[in-house]
Amino acid sequence: MSDMNDAAMPVARYAAVIIAYHRPDLLAAVLERLRAQTRPPAMVVVVDNGGDITESSLGGADAPILVSRADNPGYAAAVNIAADRAREAGIEHLLVLTHDAVFDHTLAGSLLDALADDPRAGCAAPTLRWVSRPDRIFSSGGVLTRGGRAYHRTDDVSSPRAVHWVDGAVTLLRIGALDAIGGVDERYFLYFEDVDTGWSLARAGWRTLVVPETARQEPGAHPLRLGLRNMVLFIRKARLPVLPAIFAVGRRAAEELVVALRRDRRLPLAAALRGIVDGVAGRQGKP
Repeated sequence: MSDMNDAAMPVARYAAVIIAYHRPDLLAAVLERLRAQTRPPAMVVVVDNGGDITESSLGGADAPILVSRADNPGYAAAVNIAADRAREAGIEHLLVLTHDAVFDHTLAGSLLDALADDPRAGCAAPTLRWVSRPDRIFSSGGVLTRGGRAYHRTDDVSSPRAVHWVDGAVTLLRIGALDAIGGVDERYFLYFEDVDTGWSLARAGWRTLVVPETARQEPGAHPLRLGLRNMVLFIRKARLPVLPAIFAVGRRAAEELVVALRRDRRLPLAAALRGIVDGVAGRQGKP
């Protein structure tokens, strides 16, 4: 009887979006990994934020939809563009991938199953490991403090668990949940979009999950100015308590200044101050 019930259950459909930027070699590898999925996507959208990818380079009959945005509107805009395409096609889920994501053929199925098992989950993501150091966990979900500081957990995941937010490199979103928060907020550019999405989903009554399935990425550095600006923008949006927020921003700025001093032998104090001032002034989007 259970086999009959399982056979009668509708199979969840998903679209995949790859956010590309000047690396056709990485894009080609992600497309191959999508084609190898045990549960393949119903639609693939490539949002080219570099403007140098051509349709002819994407393959033949099964080539993805190409959206060229040479102006590079950022991660959030790319997700929202693809979500619009998925919504128009009646597709219920969107798998978001950056062009450097490395993942196995079971990824989509694992994330779809996690959302199917938890009707209140609006987002699911794998445990992320470093490409260069696959034995090390880079992110097993994120924590958001009362003052607005966001950081990655790095412990093992044995079963799906709820977290405050997940890294945006590889994540599956339920379109209905995305609609409930008005899409991914485009004000940040380059950093904090994923934190904001997790917070917004929670405010709308949705959960964010991280699962044992693993994927890999090599996380890159972000400009100090934008990191602090976006953190302050989020604090203002979320209306977090002032004293914890001041402490969180100050601590993050100090930590990053120390890292920069050790790494580059310089102290980018002006960039840190400019970022905080920009956030307080409400400056947003692409700088």
